Amino acid sequence: MHLATPTAPTYGRTFPLYVPPIDWFFLTDDRPRYTMSFFLDLDFSGQLDRSLFEAAVDEAVQRHPLLFCRVGVEKNDRLCWVLAPELRSPVDWADDSVPIDMGDGYLDLRETTGLRIWVRQSAAGARVSMQFHHAACDGTGAYRFVGDLLGCYMRRLPSCQGDVELSNFDAASLKVRRSKMRSILMHESALKKFRLAASEAFNHIGTRVAPLKPPAKRPETFSLPAMQKQTFSAAQLASLRKAATSQGGTLNDLFLSKMFVAARRWNGSFSGSRKIRLLVPADMRDGDDFEIPACNMTACTFITRSLGEIEDEKRLMELIVKDTLALKNGQPQKDFVNSITTAMEGGLLPWILKASRCLATGVFSNAGDPSRRFTGRLPKRRGKVSCDDFTLEAITGVPPLREQTRSTLSSSIYGRQLTFSLRCDPYLFGPDDTKDLLELFCDQLRPLV
Repeated sequence: MHLATPTAPTYGRTFPLYVPPIDWFFLTDDRPRYTMSFFLDLDFSGQLDRSLFEAAVDEAVQRHPLLFCRVGVEKNDRLCWVLAPELRSPVDWADDSVPIDMGDGYLDLRETTGLRIWVRQSAAGARVSMQFHHAACDGTGAYRFVGDLLGCYMRRLPSCQGDVELSNFDAASLKVRRSKMRSILMHESALKKFRLAASEAFNHIGTRVAPLKPPAKRPETFSLPAMQKQTFSAAQLASLRKAATSQGGTLNDLFLSKMFVAARRWNGSFSGSRKIRLLVPADMRDGDDFEIPACNMTACTFITRSLGEIEDEKRLMELIVKDTLALKNGQPQKDFVNSITTAMEGGLLPWILKASRCLATGVFSNAGDPSRRFTGRLPKRRGKVSCDDFTLEAITGVPPLREQTRSTLSSSIYGRQLTFSLRCDPYLFGPDDTKDLLELFCDQLRPLV
């Protein structure tokens, strides 16, 4: 499978494109043992036509150029995204009896591109597994790519023609992310920039954060992405929504509070006096970013609670509601982007990340309904993307996992069902350990349904 180099009229003068601070953050935090990648699973009923699917991948990737770029020193001797279609990995297609081998999962963006796709198909259906390097795009960007991929595929099906509409995209809009995501101006004094960055760095380095307690026995085998999943029905989802509302919060608040409780109970006395901290990705897109291709516009925000605050679950929920309200005004996100911008300019970020032994106890990402991130129009049936016998039954995934941040949890609502997906440190947690932790989290929710 080969993708022709895009023509000048398509991308104009967009590439090579300077690597903005948010992308550089994820590049700097990348490790061969802990790839800064996230994973998605698309589960289908019905059969996928291989030739049509691979043609759809080619077309969809053309709409999201960062997914076929490498990183290199180019314009003005600065780090840039460089178009590299010749480095794209072909779709790994096989029968479902063939295991997916992702190796160690490391994607060196100086040598390859940030997207890999596997398809495993049986007589009953197919699973499409995807790996995205977080420097190339975030979760919202990945969902937009998935929506385009489905659209490019379904409009090749005779029964779907006329029911699919792809949205416009503008590759040039990739150039404005840096200025849109920060609130401090370029002409602000170096002292002000340094103070903001130092404050953020001290908050992360100066807070003693407890990682998750490792299981007593290390796993005998290594595999990626090693996701465990748990699904709640539409009726159970309605009960959880009602429970969250009765406590003055949202589903997101409820899930965060229960994740704190689960982490506290998993650790027992292991945490000592250290606090529990959750990393919460926050999308910084607005209505003007509808045509932007897959990219990073997500900031890392953090919610930290002491063990005493977690023990009082009613009080904990009240505190979480206040925390998430603060996130909605956008300032913590801007503080994060401002700080990494200054750190990039001063070369401080590698030192800060190295000094942060445990940046967060876990990651929690609420994807909502991923299909609402699709920018085109696709036919649906009973809340699921569907055409004749071809139906996207589920879309699930997990955020990246960094060293000492030993769990990443994602929630998504699709087809009127709620699904939690959990991934843990593959060097410390085996499949049964990850399943036990997910069950512990879900056990905090079950009394509410």
